[in-house]
Amino acid sequence: MLMSSNADVATDRMVPVAERLVVIDTLRAIALFGVIVMNLTAMVMIFKAPQVMATAGPPDLATGLFDLVFLQGKARSAFAFLFGVGFGILMQRAQARGTGFTGFYLGRAFVLLIIGVFNLAFLYWGDILIVYALLGMVLLLFRNASQRLLLTLGLALVLAPPVIAGLIEAVTGAPLPNLAGLAPDAVEAGYGALAPAYTGGDYWAFVSANLRYYLFHNAAETSYVVMYNLGVLGLFMLGLWSSRQGVFEDIERHRPLLRRLVWTALPIGLLLSLAHATRRLGVPADGAFYGFVTAAYIGLPIMAFGYLSILGLYISRKGRWLTTLLAPMGRMALTGYLASNAIGAFVWYAWGLNRISNDGWMTMAGMNLFALGVFVALCVFSAVWLRYFRFGPAEWLWRSFTYGRLQPLQRRAPAV
Repeated sequence: MLMSSNADVATDRMVPVAERLVVIDTLRAIALFGVIVMNLTAMVMIFKAPQVMATAGPPDLATGLFDLVFLQGKARSAFAFLFGVGFGILMQRAQARGTGFTGFYLGRAFVLLIIGVFNLAFLYWGDILIVYALLGMVLLLFRNASQRLLLTLGLALVLAPPVIAGLIEAVTGAPLPNLAGLAPDAVEAGYGALAPAYTGGDYWAFVSANLRYYLFHNAAETSYVVMYNLGVLGLFMLGLWSSRQGVFEDIERHRPLLRRLVWTALPIGLLLSLAHATRRLGVPADGAFYGFVTAAYIGLPIMAFGYLSILGLYISRKGRWLTTLLAPMGRMALTGYLASNAIGAFVWYAWGLNRISNDGWMTMAGMNLFALGVFVALCVFSAVWLRYFRFGPAEWLWRSFTYGRLQPLQRRAPAV
């Protein structure tokens, strides 16, 4: 097992789950909800979008439009930002105790990388953990950066790549090239060629296709992958900046900042998200307008900032009831993410229940209801599990491999 190079980062000195900030846990759970909805629908839509849309009624069209405008890219942006917040909390606690952090976090990130490879191969072709682990290691390089540098560079990485890509496309009138040298139609055909592995019932063909998808996606959508990855690193930096500022630890003190973000980020993000959604909706775009749609990608993280701000303001005063319902899921976000991928793959693909071949399940409204049901079930499971155990199952494995020994899992019975 992987041992931390900093032996003085002892398990019993880490703050237990019960003392973590419930607002951040609640925000993480809400972000996870959006991730689950988009993942469980993407598992179908990447292979069956024409069939689904051909029979879509008004409720399905409205649901699909809602997902594109209000969830796509926002949930994962919020999730990445909160990952940076978590990085900052871990670092501050290590500094407060005078314990080493770099070796501990490298070990933690390496274990997350292994979990991500497992998730990619055996559960879901759209894994995000690999990128999180690798870019988390990069974030270590900026652990001592000034607040000004974190804020400036973080915003630049989030906003500049889509704008630069859009300007280039507006001038050239064509999508940016990719490493595979494929035109957009050939890219779509490449994804379609993987479909038999998901509808054929051979689990090992499914595993092979997941790995081939990951490689193909990076080669065939290179500019998007670079733009996304740089944005994730920028969101990590902004999350670290926020953690140092104590924005969500002391919302009352930062209420003016969060209010300004609500009134600016939400409307700007909504308008840009509407523009960016036109590509997924099949609206023709050529020349300068094509580049503008690409640049409008910045609306996704901008709107996520608005979401985090308005939710933080609400939870801190009138929304404490949400913490009771959702904070346990936020504490078990890794378990929830992996479990939702496992459930989705088992339900949709032919090695499991093969619902991807059942026309009755192939509606946008139905897929969203399924994702909502999965999320609610995981919230209930998390609340029950944490009554008896200190960590979620995946979180416990993550900690145990990071420290190189099994961690205490069961909660101690209160002294009589």
